[in-house]
Amino acid sequence: RGLREVWGYMWTAWYCPEKYKLWARSTQPDRIGHWRTTMAVENFWRNLKHDTLRNLLRPRLDQLVFLIATEILPSFTAKMQIFDPNYRSGRAPELTPFQAALKRNWKKLSMNALGARNYSTNVQRWICDCGQQKYNAYLLCKHLVQAVAPPPPNFFTEVVRRRVIPFYNHPSLKFKDGSTLPKLDFTCSVSNGDPIKTSTTSTPASPRGVKRKRRAPKPLPPIEPCAEDMVEEDAVDALLLPVVTSRSSSPEIDGNTEWLKQRITDIKAGVAMMEQQAENPRAAKMWVRSMKRANIGKDITEMARDVRHFTETGHKRPTTWAKQGNKASERYTRNTMGYYEAK
Repeated sequence: RGLREVWGYMWTAWYCPEKYKLWARSTQPDRIGHWRTTMAVENFWRNLKHDTLRNLLRPRLDQLVFLIATEILPSFTAKMQIFDPNYRSGRAPELTPFQAALKRNWKKLSMNALGARNYSTNVQRWICDCGQQKYNAYLLCKHLVQAVAPPPPNFFTEVVRRRVIPFYNHPSLKFKDGSTLPKLDFTCSVSNGDPIKTSTTSTPASPRGVKRKRRAPKPLPPIEPCAEDMVEEDAVDALLLPVVTSRSSSPEIDGNTEWLKQRITDIKAGVAMMEQQAENPRAAKMWVRSMKRANIGKDITEMARDVRHFTETGHKRPTTWAKQGNKASERYTRNTMGYYEAK
């Protein structure tokens, strides 16, 4: 209630079908995303506003860039060096936040007591029908954790949670009797969460604060135009035309356009009736008095006046959102927000 503009922003920027596919976890029912929607981005903005800009209100752009370059980027650089393979050689690598949380959750579930009911647990596919796995952030349950032998320490530094079955696949996972798990035939893919295979050679670690020199890009071979790739301009326009028209139309836009055209027709019919009565003011005296008392067309008159003031005088809205309780400001915002001014 009273938040029409907020809902309009949320729909156009987040909840419309085109935007929803970019961030929602449920767009692909057979995959489970690594990231929790936009939590990483929201956390960055929270730290920027509450830590770096806590005493600044609407800083200048050059000041904001300076603060990001001098206070935020160095901390990110220091954190990224921790993940370098040669960082602190000779010591065990530090666990990432995900790995540390996974290890804590694994140990906690390994100490939970099992009930008398037996569940179908498939360690090879890493699924269990107890129903609690889907509520766990790391796709674990006590039946799966206690069905395998305690993993070695390197398990938590190397394991990766996949997006499809099997969710965990690591040679350290073994049955309690020490036998290895049967290999499951599946295709490794980066999009499914499998680690990227890189070369064994790595660049030596640089001390903190020293920038690494980037290699010059290799020159690309000259590309000669192929006769098959040369398409006439008219053919390209013919191919692109259906795409452009399909993007500019949708069931919602078509429905609103039909409603607007019908409303324009009704208003024109009403204006024609008023013009007819205005030509015979003495005979239509009672009707004109009734229309004046009802103030017919007040909303259309205010809409035209607000739009004319918004487009012709050069004055814009004083604030993005209308002041709460100010009916004139709410009316002006409602009549001008989203108005398309044809060039």
